[in-house]
Amino acid sequence: MSDLFLPDTFAFEAHGVTMTCERVSLPRVVAYRVVFSSKRDPIVITQAKSPDNSKFWTSIPEGRQQEAEGVGKLIDEYLKTNRS
Repeated sequence: MSDLFLPDTFAFEAHGVTMTCERVSLPRVVAYRVVFSSKRDPIVITQAKSPDNSKFWTSIPEGRQQEAEGVGKLIDEYLKTNRS
C-alpha cells in the first residue's frame, strides 16, 4: 500500500504511554511529530540512510538518537499492522 493512503495522524499505546503521531511532509523527507501522554517532550523523527544504505530512525534536530530509534520501531510496527 502506498504511503498516500496512510492517515496523517494516528495514535497507539506502548509501555503504558500513548503516542500521538502526526505525519509531516518536509522537502524530500517524511517525518513524524510524536507527542507523548507522559511528561516527555515531543520528538520529530525521520528515517535516514547510513553510508552503507541501511535505514535508521533519527531525531530532528539530532540529539535524541536512542529515543528516535525506539519510537521509530514502534511506528514501523504500527504501520505494518494497520496497513490494509
